[in-house]
Amino acid sequence: MEQRVLTHPKAGELRDEVANITGQFKNPFLEAALWIRGEMLDIAGMVNAMKGRQNVLARQQALKSKKRDDEEELGKLQTG
Repeated sequence: MEQRVLTHPKAGELRDEVANITGQFKNPFLEAALWIRGEMLDIAGMVNAMKGRQNVLARQQALKSKKRDDEEELGKLQTG
């Protein structure tokens, strides 16, 4: 009975205190995994934004060339 540490009657609330303290610890691997996941999502968002910008620029260029072609065609029709 003298060798018990957590269940000895004189220990009192030691068992509960130890359980509370260990419950407050965080898993550093879980924290790192969440951080890495967040960073990967940020990178994916940046890549998607750049792809979207390239798509907008390509459409804008296509519309400019179509407008130029239409203006040339209109000029030809007006001159006969």
